[in-house]
Amino acid sequence: MRMIKTITIFLIFFLAGSSLPAQNLIPELVNQGLKLYTAKDYSGAADYLGQVIDMDPNQDQARYYLVFSLSMSGQLEKSLLHARKLAEKFPRQKQYTDLVVQLEKAIAGDQKKKEQQRTSQAIPKEVILGGYETKDVMREAKMSETPREIAQPKELTRLDKAILLIDEELYASASAELDEILKAEPKNAKAVHYKGVMKFNSGLFNEAKPWFEKAINIDPKSFQSFFLLGDCYRAEDNYEKAAEQFKKAIEIKNDVFAQINLADCYIKQNKLKESEKILTEVFSKDPNIADAALGLAQIKLFGGFTNDAVEIVNKVLAREPENAEAHFVKAQILLDGELFEDAADEARRALESFPNNLKYKALYALTLVRAYKVPQGLEEAGKIIGQFPDNIDARLTLAEGLILSGAYSDAEEHMQVVQKAGPHPGIARLRALKATRNGENDKAGEHFKSFMELSAGRPKPYMEYAAWLESVNNNSDALVAYQEIAELFKETAYAEIAKTRIEQLEQKIADEKGVKKDGNSQNYRKGKVKF
Repeated sequence: MRMIKTITIFLIFFLAGSSLPAQNLIPELVNQGLKLYTAKDYSGAADYLGQVIDMDPNQDQARYYLVFSLSMSGQLEKSLLHARKLAEKFPRQKQYTDLVVQLEKAIAGDQKKKEQQRTSQAIPKEVILGGYETKDVMREAKMSETPREIAQPKELTRLDKAILLIDEELYASASAELDEILKAEPKNAKAVHYKGVMKFNSGLFNEAKPWFEKAINIDPKSFQSFFLLGDCYRAEDNYEKAAEQFKKAIEIKNDVFAQINLADCYIKQNKLKESEKILTEVFSKDPNIADAALGLAQIKLFGGFTNDAVEIVNKVLAREPENAEAHFVKAQILLDGELFEDAADEARRALESFPNNLKYKALYALTLVRAYKVPQGLEEAGKIIGQFPDNIDARLTLAEGLILSGAYSDAEEHMQVVQKAGPHPGIARLRALKATRNGENDKAGEHFKSFMELSAGRPKPYMEYAAWLESVNNNSDALVAYQEIAELFKETAYAEIAKTRIEQLEQKIADEKGVKKDGNSQNYRKGKVKF
């Protein structure tokens, strides 16, 4: 089978997700499904692409390749069902109606052969895929004339029917089917698992967890149950418990996306070395896995190696110009460099591909607040909280915007919600901002020190502290702080910035004292700032 190697690049930019709770999983599952399709593992591809449709029935391009994956793995009835959905949705697109006709003929021919002593039925072997001309037009996938033998299609089971109902978001009917299965087979792990999937798809993560846990108790080797349980905890910002589940999933199957999700949990817990180890391993196996590369870019960014992060992101975007995650990381880099308008543009580009992705929404809201578009940023963050009241990133953005607006008591309410989950560096930073605006510099200094302690050695908080010392005219301590940055974070972009600020401050202090700056001496108080 011929396959354009860059098919994933083109496809991802089409898949505009509409299923809010599945926002983190969908691009990962699509990528993996297409990799398996390219490798001619049609059954595996159908597994992943089927999960995408379970989570978001509007993923039309994923459904298109699911049709071929199912047909090539002998599941003609299921393939026809999905082909009909596409034909119904796009009645004027000939490739979909042609697919339906082809599959109906194949099934009719298969039934005729069954009647003639069940001789094997040949169906086209290859699907030759073209590229894409525009965002809205898909070239027709052509069938080759070379047949291959396939297994006889199996009759749909009750579980199959329930899954198809989930595809159609007919959850009440699907639940009734699953309940009937569980009446007869109380320990049917798959039926229990799909009860959880329905809750997960509805964004009811807390209600989904007991179902996945029950499925795991019945079948301790259920990779998918561990995976989705981990993603439930990740959606609730409980990264420690999420990491536990992803580790257990990896013990069952060394799945690349379970590894990437585990690495993401470590990043969120400031365990950068652990995360880097995992992502480096994934990246070394397959440098074309964009999510692994972009995870490494985030680690480089957080560690202060901004140029390395930029280089990685640019390489991904050169291959995949519409990669949403790449635009998300690029927005983080620009935000870190205080290029707020540009950061907002990149976050917006990420959202164009996946409009319901929570982390993209939260970052976009933050970039708006930092770009002094506070009302718009508050509105965007408020929309997230309206659906997910415990979302930490949205709460922090609301608190920051409210502090900038002078609504300190309202900001405090949001900070209290975040604090319930435990100490958070973002809260310490916001308290420092609030104290500064109230003229309470001693308090602000203490909060900045907490900010640095909770940030696990990231250079950005140290730089913010040094800049704050300058802003309150504590140039002597600022000079020492910059020296510490240059020493602690050698070879990073922050060390270079710190060296520039040291020279400027030395000159400023010398000018204030009326002393000519001597290159061999330093006109400031010796010592260290306690980080």
